[in-house]
Amino acid sequence: MIAEILCATLIILGYPRAETSCQYLDTVIDASEENNIDPTILVALIRVESRWNPKVVSRSKACGLTQVLAKYSKYNCKQLKNPITSIDEGAKKLNFWIYKYGKGNIKTGLCGYNAGFRCKGKKRNKTGTRYARKVVKYAKEIRKMYEVKEKDFFLENSTWFEECNE
Repeated sequence: MIAEILCATLIILGYPRAETSCQYLDTVIDASEENNIDPTILVALIRVESRWNPKVVSRSKACGLTQVLAKYSKYNCKQLKNPITSIDEGAKKLNFWIYKYGKGNIKTGLCGYNAGFRCKGKKRNKTGTRYARKVVKYAKEIRKMYEVKEKDFFLENSTWFEECNE
């Protein structure tokens, strides 16, 4: 049910390749749960990193939906272009940056995910900081619309819930 509501949310928000992303939302949710990450953060990260294009390779040779660098992964670029592999690996990397490096601070973790170990102290990486703000902005947008769609879902199906509670 979460994936279906999240899919409807992405389509309504006009996210790039929303229909394509819908087929991987179960993987996003599973990877998010396994790595203690809000799924809207992971969805927003993928939007910023690759616009849901699994075949994209950056100038820095980061690959796949979550733009993981193969040199810091157990997977090569071809393997990281597999959406499931990329989502799982990206979620693990994001967990490290948020909880080990950022000590639970999502913005510091996102900055680290983007810019590496240059996101603490007075001389924070500006590109990484902008990146973190952008991902958080998209995540809030997704979460807000998700909550609206979730209420709609329950209202539309309220007779079913009432029948179940009789």
